[in-house]
Amino acid sequence: MRNGGTALRFLLVTAGVVTYGYWATGRPPFGASAYVAVGIPIALVAAAALVGRGRSTPQPTPVLVTVRSAWPWLLIGGLMVGLEIVGLALGGRSAAVPTLSTVVDHALAWHLGRLLLFAGWLLVGWTLVGVHRPERQ
Repeated sequence: MRNGGTALRFLLVTAGVVTYGYWATGRPPFGASAYVAVGIPIALVAAAALVGRGRSTPQPTPVLVTVRSAWPWLLIGGLMVGLEIVGLALGGRSAAVPTLSTVVDHALAWHLGRLLLFAGWLLVGWTLVGVHRPERQ
């Protein structure tokens, strides 16, 4: 039953994040509702951090990041920088080699594109923060 509860919790959290993301990415940029949409998750995370501060839970083992383990990210980052440099060298208006900002601008034109970028941003942030539960013995 424990695995069923974990799967249900995962589905509920995912549905909540997608629903919130859909609402948040539909706000007009730089408006009051956009600032509220950004402020709500910040307030929730800050509150969770303050509440969790008093608990004596085992800390996760830090993950050692080496060049060998990070090479895929370094390769992707290098390709992104290279594409940006080539695009800017071509004047920034090349149809064949667009800059990353041009690609992102096109993706942000659609609500679904904004939602997917928002979800990807959250996933990358979750991964980089390294929120992992310690393994139980």
